Amino acid sequence: MWIESIKIEGGALDGFRQTLNRGLNVLIGGRGTGKSSVIELIRFGLGSPASSDAIGKEALEHALGVLGDGKVTITLTNGSERVEVTRIASDEHDFRPLDMASPLVFSQKEVEQIGARSHSRLRLVDAFLGRAGSANARKAPLLARIKSLTAEIRSLLAEIDEVSEKLLVLPKRQEKLAELQQQGAAQSARSAELEPLRKQLEELTPRANAANVRAASIERSAGKLSSWTDELDMVAERRPLIEPWPSQAGSPDQLADQRARQEVALQRLQEAIVEFRQIGSQLDGLRQTAHEEKAAVETQAREVRQKIEEQQKGASILDRQIADLSQEIAALSSLADLRKERTERIEALNAQRQAALDEMHAKSQVLTEERQRIATGLSDALAPAIRVVVNPLADYRGYQSVLNAALRGSGLRYRDLADRIAETFSPQEIASLAERGEISKIGAALEINEERAHRLAEGLRGDAGIDLLTTEVGDEIGIELLDGTSFKSTEFLSMGQRCTAVLPIILRHTERVIVLDQPEDHLDNAFVVGTLVKAIRSRGSSAQTIVATHNPNIPVLGGADWIAHLDSDGERCFVQVAGELDDHAIVNSITTIMEGGREAFQRRAAFYAESGASDDA
Repeated sequence: MWIESIKIEGGALDGFRQTLNRGLNVLIGGRGTGKSSVIELIRFGLGSPASSDAIGKEALEHALGVLGDGKVTITLTNGSERVEVTRIASDEHDFRPLDMASPLVFSQKEVEQIGARSHSRLRLVDAFLGRAGSANARKAPLLARIKSLTAEIRSLLAEIDEVSEKLLVLPKRQEKLAELQQQGAAQSARSAELEPLRKQLEELTPRANAANVRAASIERSAGKLSSWTDELDMVAERRPLIEPWPSQAGSPDQLADQRARQEVALQRLQEAIVEFRQIGSQLDGLRQTAHEEKAAVETQAREVRQKIEEQQKGASILDRQIADLSQEIAALSSLADLRKERTERIEALNAQRQAALDEMHAKSQVLTEERQRIATGLSDALAPAIRVVVNPLADYRGYQSVLNAALRGSGLRYRDLADRIAETFSPQEIASLAERGEISKIGAALEINEERAHRLAEGLRGDAGIDLLTTEVGDEIGIELLDGTSFKSTEFLSMGQRCTAVLPIILRHTERVIVLDQPEDHLDNAFVVGTLVKAIRSRGSSAQTIVATHNPNIPVLGGADWIAHLDSDGERCFVQVAGELDDHAIVNSITTIMEGGREAFQRRAAFYAESGASDDA
């Protein structure tokens, strides 16, 4: 894929319309003539990512400031396919990146900072993976599934905690019932004349208990189904729409089949919602019936007790206590069954989640291996000056960030504690321990008291703690430059040395369009000529290169296929002349405006000629 043409309408570059070459394309001009603006409009127009979020924000602000209320149109050629992309400032949030691999755009500041920032170095290496081939991209469905399973597990755990708290009174209630029943048996022996009524009440009591349990069970089911159906209905209301096929895209409408299928799917979803509403209505009917049955049996039992009360008030009070207590115990016993069912459900969900976690870890291992393969290839290609290394499982920053977010507001000194947790547990280990409430294990491992361990577990069981299950300790990428006889990491190099190490790696993307803004800054001419220009020339026509520069060695020694000289009248930037390297007007532009102008070129030529003559002598 390569950029065939760029057209800018409106803003400071209004009227910019240029056709590019498949090889090396160079933008030249004085400062403030719009070279960097063209670079940032290419990034904006194609949605090319930045090496860091901060630089991405700056790049977006730059592009929007230059574009104003205008638009940029970029035509891409990918084999026999031509794609035209138009973007305006209002597309800032709705823009969808291309399915094909977008050009890699590096501003002057990005090249300077990549070597110093771990995350930027990782992005630089991951760019060699490609969007479709990256194992990291294939983990997204797994991460969503793990989060969904975890949310359900934690909801069930909260329900079990609530039920368990209610069941704490069950043993005492059972002891009390046994005591009352003994009293009732003794009283029955003294009141043989009440025996028929008592037998009738004994028959009614289990019926009342069963009716109460039925009513409670149906009540819970109806309430949960109603809430779930309401949520489903809300989701259906926010349905995604496949937009109408733009007339400018030409016929046929390639989204017609998908749009029709979407409508069928949405219709089925609406039918399902209707079906769930009908089930809910049936449950409401069953609930009403259950309450009526319960009321009828309780009324009948109350009438029997009233008859008994007429003859023996004490017996009636005892019977009522036994009936009420029996009903309470029956309801609690049904909760015990519910807890068992919820526990079994959690075990099944845990098995599913563990399988997904194992698959996620396997994909992460594949990703690490892919990065190591790329690092080895880059090191071999750039030896002996530059070395790229992968340090697996060495980047804890994402892990610590999730811990800090989960523990914020817990009252703990969470930053120090987060560091200790990261050193002791993997994200999944601490998340599982907190989820299961294993306070003693957490406290012993972290050497904190039970109260702090409990607050820690509570913090990690919240919504923010769910991210721990999908958080991994990341890989770190090291870029090293041979300095004398030893390699030094880019984090400890000067700005120029960092650029010296990073630029050859960027230019190894031999199958991607590379867009660079003033890459020569902080570099000496020896490196520009001996390494940078050589790397650009080695790309040939296999991959397009677009460079904005002040250094004449890049277009001249690099053998530029197309050069544009940009100028400015103070309000608008424009192309003064554009063409091939050997065009007279282009030669004049290069010798006039680049690195000292024509006089400097002539002086350098005379100096080199004299120096060469002396050497010959």
